[in-house]
Amino acid sequence: MAQEKNNKNTRNQRERTAGFIYVSLMFIAATLICCLCLSYYSGSNKEVSRKEFAIAKMERISRFQSMQDKQMIIVDSIFNKIRMFNPSVQASYEENDIKYYLNKIKRLYEENSYDKRYKIFFQVSDFYNMWFADRKELWSKNRNIEGFKKNLEACEIGLQKKKDELKNTK
Repeated sequence: MAQEKNNKNTRNQRERTAGFIYVSLMFIAATLICCLCLSYYSGSNKEVSRKEFAIAKMERISRFQSMQDKQMIIVDSIFNKIRMFNPSVQASYEENDIKYYLNKIKRLYEENSYDKRYKIFFQVSDFYNMWFADRKELWSKNRNIEGFKKNLEACEIGLQKKKDELKNTK
């Protein structure tokens, strides 16, 4: 019986030691996994991604500014062409040229509609298009007014002649 009791203690002692080693290994493994996860997802990786994001953003800003500089030349030339446009001169190529460049500027927004900064190109194109249509309409109305004035003068002269004829016949 004493031997049996001694055998149980040894087995219990062996089981306790094995259990302690098992729990210790599990604790060490869990600690290592947690440390690896924390180091992997720590700020150093996020800093790199933030830096890459900032660099990409700066590159997009730089591309937009360079495109804006290039397009300002076209916008200025369109402004001057619309300002100097004279519809009385029968040059359809000037009108087509203005419309082509306005559509070209509008396409910049359509190609880059994900970036709200490009909306300025759409707005400039739309504004110049309205201004161009208004200039043509204003010229047409002024021409009609001049024609009406000439007709009115002719009517007044004809009326004056008729009045003079009536006076002479009396």
